[in-house]
Amino acid sequence: MEHIRGVHDPSLHVKTLEDELKGTMGQALGKQGSKILNFLNQMNYERETYGKIVASLETSDSDLELELELELDHDRVTDIPESVKKAMYVIVQNHNRLRKEAVHARWELLVHRQAVGFITNNHRFVHEQFPIPELLELPEHLGAWDEEGGMHSKNRQVAKEAVTRNFGDQLDWWERIGRWR
Repeated sequence: MEHIRGVHDPSLHVKTLEDELKGTMGQALGKQGSKILNFLNQMNYERETYGKIVASLETSDSDLELELELELDHDRVTDIPESVKKAMYVIVQNHNRLRKEAVHARWELLVHRQAVGFITNNHRFVHEQFPIPELLELPEHLGAWDEEGGMHSKNRQVAKEAVTRNFGDQLDWWERIGRWR
């Protein structure tokens, strides 16, 4: 037994285990950050596609104005094909779904970071590093759409963001007044 103790130092094994745990925690945080970035990249692609469609519609409207020498009302949508309207609806829905998943993934990153030990300024750091753009909305003049992407005449419902509190929360108190200050 003394020979084994002379050859193997238990403190080295503990250090090896600690290093493996730290590496695993770092990998988990990295994967979570990559997950958020993936959602953000997909959202940006949807937003760019939406912007291209809107820009093409605006240029086609101005071309029509020049050709017909009439002043067209930009709120008219009779010239926009139903397929384009449906494509816009699908893009907006995909963007907003990806945004919801990105917000959830960012929340998961906050939880992981707190579990690892990043407590002070955790929320502020993550929100600065991973800003998530606002929801996309269809232009009002396109009309209302149902879940399958078909038009209907009822007023459409707009998803609203949660109310931002100005007074802070328990974490805010803990960061300002808690044991570190």
